[in-house]
Amino acid sequence: MPVFGKEIPESQICIIRKKTTKYDVLDTLIDTMKNNPAITNHDAFRKAVFDREEVTSTGIGSGIAIPHVRMDEVKEISIAVAIVPEGVDFDSIDNQPVHLVVLFATPKNRDKEYLQLVAKVMQSLRDEKLYQRLIKCQSPHQVALCLNTT
Repeated sequence: MPVFGKEIPESQICIIRKKTTKYDVLDTLIDTMKNNPAITNHDAFRKAVFDREEVTSTGIGSGIAIPHVRMDEVKEISIAVAIVPEGVDFDSIDNQPVHLVVLFATPKNRDKEYLQLVAKVMQSLRDEKLYQRLIKCQSPHQVALCLNTT
């Protein structure tokens, strides 16, 4: 069983090694999902992610951000993951840099499944050993192995 309860394709995982902004991280994550058939309108998806981030930061503290959207243009819950080893200012509630970003794309009508998945991800990331292992990964393949196998 995958750590987050849902397998994350290696193609939807990225390691960002350069100095960056939260908007560049979001752009990169959105781009990793461009070939995901569950997202039927990529432009609307990009706009929704950025609009959501403008409402309030999704940096929840402890080095983690969970940007998320629920929209009709998403047909199946999908997740993308970015590891930012040097950290990025995400306007987090604890004012600390973010090293792990988990982007959720969810259909509007799947609230219960979405909430269960977010809870599972958050529970998993409370494990400091897992968090440290993830942010030390050197490739999307290593992240996928870490998250998709038990």
